Amino acid sequence: MTAVFADLKRSTSISVNGSRQDAAYAYTYFIRAMTVILEDFGARYVDIQGDGIFGLFSGKNSVFSSAACAVTMRTQMEREVERRFKRDASTQQGLKVGIGVDRGTLQVRQLGLKGTRRNEVWAGNPVNMAAKLSSVARNNQIVVSERVYAGYLSAPKNRQRALLRSCGCAVGKQNMGLDLQERDAKDLWSKGPVPKNLGLDFQNAYRRKAMWCGEHGDAFCKAVLSGKK
Repeated sequence: MTAVFADLKRSTSISVNGSRQDAAYAYTYFIRAMTVILEDFGARYVDIQGDGIFGLFSGKNSVFSSAACAVTMRTQMEREVERRFKRDASTQQGLKVGIGVDRGTLQVRQLGLKGTRRNEVWAGNPVNMAAKLSSVARNNQIVVSERVYAGYLSAPKNRQRALLRSCGCAVGKQNMGLDLQERDAKDLWSKGPVPKNLGLDFQNAYRRKAMWCGEHGDAFCKAVLSGKK
């Protein structure tokens, strides 16, 4: 399974410096927006933890559906959520998200009393690792583990290309969809070490700041999901 964890950045600052109404609105709007995206991309399970939310993706293509979901979350934050949320002295730069992604084996257990007082707990590292990665993500940044990135590299050329390389718009080139010259594209992910005090079971992670391109994003998202233009 692949876990995607989205963490609302600066939530403590918003709660302390802003009104209760602002804090409640920010949290509610954020969780609702992220939940819709997780469900749209087929998350098998969605749960809220504190000021964050995570979704679990299963199946042979879970690493790609979770990737498309994470980039869409980041895109939605900048294009819709930040603009709709009231910007004042308490929010400063508006709402930001940090997204972490990890994959591995998970087991579900039901804890509590028989009847309605029961809750599902997912035992395994991916959710915990994804949450830790989201905590070290900078504003509107996606951070994935080495094993998740390895899954991207194992993809067929077209799917890999859509996930790892830009469309070239950022450098002012006139490209159509995925048909572009490699010299115009840029790598979207950067590799770097993770903090040793987090207890992660890998040494490096890959970071992405870019959201979907306004012109070519739909084509790239579809290619990530299906491997086709």
